[in-house]
Amino acid sequence: MDHDAVIDTSTSWSQQQDDVRALLLTGSAANGQTHPLSDRDLEVYVQDPAPLLNDDSWWDQLGQVLVVERLDAAGWFPSRVVHYAGGKLDLTVIPAEQITSIPRDRPSRVLIDKDARAQALSLTPSTSPLPSADDFEQALHRGCAAALMCAEAAVRGELWMAEIRDENLEAQSLLLIEWDHRSRCGTEVDVRYLGTRMRQWMDQDVQDALDDCWGHFDAVDTAAALRASVALFARLATRLADQLTPPAFDHGRMRAETEGILAVRPELAES
Repeated sequence: MDHDAVIDTSTSWSQQQDDVRALLLTGSAANGQTHPLSDRDLEVYVQDPAPLLNDDSWWDQLGQVLVVERLDAAGWFPSRVVHYAGGKLDLTVIPAEQITSIPRDRPSRVLIDKDARAQALSLTPSTSPLPSADDFEQALHRGCAAALMCAEAAVRGELWMAEIRDENLEAQSLLLIEWDHRSRCGTEVDVRYLGTRMRQWMDQDVQDALDDCWGHFDAVDTAAALRASVALFARLATRLADQLTPPAFDHGRMRAETEGILAVRPELAES
């Protein structure tokens, strides 16, 4: 897929649609930081979103469509993530009057601005506050519960369930990684989304520790990866606790319980 040609086609189409009042290119392509596999993010501002959301023809013409995700997430505007042969578009349909009310912490490129509203757009540095003591404690309990259930599943040989529980632990671990980094480097640091571009911002010691946190579809390897994940989780949580002063949490007892579960199956016991 020729993304530049697709953007040109989308711009020409938008220019001809009276209902479309503005078109913005956002994401990595807006500031020239694309990867060969980067998608293109377009915000389409319309007077009435409903007709566009019920019509596939405007994006169906842009390439060979493979998969379409129709997303209507709470707290954001409806979007269509269209996977084409050779590329992907993330198309968000937004009421035209909202164009100046959306906070922007990354550059965007104005492709069409029929009502001259985009002239008022400005960047607002993103700041993400550190978690409250309650949020931190909840993340600790969720992560540790996932670790215990992962150990139980590995012992029983239920490796698919172990992978799911490990994914739950990883989600809470990423929260701790982000919070820990912001607590030391500033709440304005952009930690992206779901670990995106982690090599650009994540501490090297954390990156090194993550090398051991994934295992194969094998009980022994799963147990080894779980130990590494629990160790990293405890290290991050302890470092964060020094700054957030949450309720005390006994990581030693938690790790001992995990080892006790794994020891039920001798080959999974710590050597």
